[in-house]
Amino acid sequence: MKRIPIAYYFYLLLAAFAQSKQSVAEPQFGGTHPHPQVARPPINNNLQPGRAMHADLSTFADETWILPVRSSLLSPGQIKSRALNMPGLRPFFLVGEDTQSLAWLRQRATELQEMGGAGLAVEVTDAEALIRIRAAAPGITILPVNGNDIATRLQIEHYPVLITATSLEQ
Repeated sequence: MKRIPIAYYFYLLLAAFAQSKQSVAEPQFGGTHPHPQVARPPINNNLQPGRAMHADLSTFADETWILPVRSSLLSPGQIKSRALNMPGLRPFFLVGEDTQSLAWLRQRATELQEMGGAGLAVEVTDAEALIRIRAAAPGITILPVNGNDIATRLQIEHYPVLITATSLEQ
C-alpha cells in the first residue's frame, strides 16, 4: 500500500475552501457589523392585496419525468366536509384522472378559478391523463404531485377535495 503524505490532505482541504466565495454587503457609512450580511436579490413587494394570483408552473418544465404519480393513501370517493382553521392558506384541490374527479373539475372550474385555487393531480398514469385533467379546468394550474403527505396531515382518504383556510369540502 502506498502512503500519501499528509501535505496532500491539507492541499485538498484548502482547495475546498478556496472554491467558495461569500458575497458580503459592506457597511454603508464605514461602520462595522458584528455579523456579515449575505447579499440577496431584491424582493418584489408590488403585489395587489385581495387579488387572486395565478401561477402557471406547468410551463416551466417538462413534467413527464415525474409521471406516473400514485398516492397510495388516497382514492376516489366521497369525503365528509369539515371546518379547518388554517389562516393564510391559499385554496387548493386534489384530483385524479378518474371520471368523478373530471366531472367535479368541470362543474367547479369557474369557482376554482375565481378563488385562485391551484390543483394537485394525485393520481396520474401518463401525459395524456394529465392533459385530460387540465382540459377539464382550463386556465387553472394543476400539477402532478404525490398527495400522501397532505392526506396524512389533513386526515383525508378520498378526492376530489377542495381545501381552503376555513374548510375541507367536496
